[in-house]
Amino acid sequence: MSNTSKDSKPFKGKTKKARSSTKSKKKQSLAEKLTTVNTTYARIVLLLLTINFAFTGYAVYSITQIQDTAMSSDTESTSGGAQVASTEQ
Repeated sequence: MSNTSKDSKPFKGKTKKARSSTKSKKKQSLAEKLTTVNTTYARIVLLLLTINFAFTGYAVYSITQIQDTAMSSDTESTSGGAQVASTEQ
């Protein structure tokens, strides 16, 4: 029949057991990874959102200042002409 004895195949049964034990370890480590939370990323996101909010607020403030300056110079030139017209009557 076969020249191999039972002793020549010692790893066949042991590898299955080793694989099943590593699978259970992988499942446990996966469950542990799912329950642990890394707050570093959340802190980085909050910092970036704060910086974004500050720059956006500064940009809106600058734009409103430019618009106010432009509006005040337009009203001075138009109101001066209107006053002249109103005093002539």
